[in-house]
Amino acid sequence: MKLMVMSILPIVLCLALGYGLGLLLPRHQIRHGAKLLTPLIWLLLFFCGKEFGHALGDGEILIKSLKTALTFAILTALLPWILILLCIRLPRTNNPSSVVVKLPAVQFFHAFRDCMIALAMIAMGALVSRYHGFWLNEVTATQLLYALIFLVGMDLVQLEFDGGQHASELVWVPMLVIIGSMVGGVIAGFYTGEGVLTSLALSSGFGWVTLSSILVSGKLGSSYGAIAMLTDLFREMIAIIMLYVLGSRFSREVIGICGATALDATLPLIRQKCGSQHVLLALISGFVLTVTSPVLILIFLVGN
Repeated sequence: MKLMVMSILPIVLCLALGYGLGLLLPRHQIRHGAKLLTPLIWLLLFFCGKEFGHALGDGEILIKSLKTALTFAILTALLPWILILLCIRLPRTNNPSSVVVKLPAVQFFHAFRDCMIALAMIAMGALVSRYHGFWLNEVTATQLLYALIFLVGMDLVQLEFDGGQHASELVWVPMLVIIGSMVGGVIAGFYTGEGVLTSLALSSGFGWVTLSSILVSGKLGSSYGAIAMLTDLFREMIAIIMLYVLGSRFSREVIGICGATALDATLPLIRQKCGSQHVLLALISGFVLTVTSPVLILIFLVGN
């Protein structure tokens, strides 16, 4: 318990300090800080690639990591979809005719491009890991993660919850995502031969690539850190594809698949494909999953 508290405490403090500073700063300064989120995520992915370089550089381990991550990503996306579809029987809200979705192909390209950049940053980091004494060795991924969480805390101040969403939707969608991810993770663990607690930890990232990889690698080693990173990256890519293909018809389900990224990375595409009336659901679901993810990962890792 003490180890879990000590692991969670820095994350909670960074989030709270960022939020507190955000309350004091003018909105335009917060927006400037929020612009640093994307490049910081890419830089953090570079360091994750550098940290897991020796694992990703081994062909046999890389193939196993890709297969395991893809299995976890598919099942932790599929099970929440099924649960939301079966359990939430509220009438669906169609996109208002007044909403004009401009250039959806361009929006999809931009989102998919970001995933490709993320993969490229990981690959670059893996290549750099072969050069010992490289000056970036002085910087750790954990330090960058805390900086990222601090900026996320600042960005949360800008959330404006307005809309006519059903209260039950706001509660059940993130809850069903958590339950579905856990069930999907256990099933994936059965197919890949991973233990239950390890499988639950790998399935608790909810698409938050950088967080899950660093926390998992700290306890289980770089090989599992790489699997966690790839799992959440594949999960985000699945969410982007599903948003583009089915976002207008199955908004709740797709927002659920987006997981924690509904708060930031996939939010613009959610607004475009699902309609502005679903932004509130995306923000609340993304927020709940963002806050819950590190807690669940650390609980399962401590028990491992």
